[in-house]
Amino acid sequence: MDKSQVIIISGVTASGKTTLINELHKEIPLSTIISFDDYSLDKLDTTPQLGDILDNPELYVNQHDISLLMADFFASYNKVPIILIDFPFSYQHDMFRPYINKVVYIKTPLDITFARQLVRDYQERTSEEIIQWSKDYLNFARPIFKAHERFISSTADLLLDGELPLDQQIFKVKQLIY
Repeated sequence: MDKSQVIIISGVTASGKTTLINELHKEIPLSTIISFDDYSLDKLDTTPQLGDILDNPELYVNQHDISLLMADFFASYNKVPIILIDFPFSYQHDMFRPYINKVVYIKTPLDITFARQLVRDYQERTSEEIIQWSKDYLNFARPIFKAHERFISSTADLLLDGELPLDQQIFKVKQLIY
């Protein structure tokens, strides 16, 4: 077989990466999925502080141990025609960059991603926990997401409107791949 085509689906938390990649996998025969969320990734000892991340987001993208994810990637690489990877750091990650064919960045408004996070992750939480997450989001997560979006989306091959219906998102990604 020829080299696998490696397609990265990137975006902030709750932007729709997992939903899109799962639907693409159903529609693209002989594809496989690797999802960042399936791995418990430890931060490296060199992970920068919040202020440094906001000033230089590139300092953050290589600060996770992705060795298990890479092992699974290499187990599929050149064995299937298309590898769909849900990976937030796209071309900006040093280890993945040489293998990537295309990057799709899902640009979803942050108010929508915040609401999705609440619905997905906080259904069984107390109101105090929800309020604390809301404060943490405003003070820490949102600024990181904004910096991430500016930095990561700047090199994407396709900026995908996260508010588009899923079938339209799939259509646009398939146009990019084929």
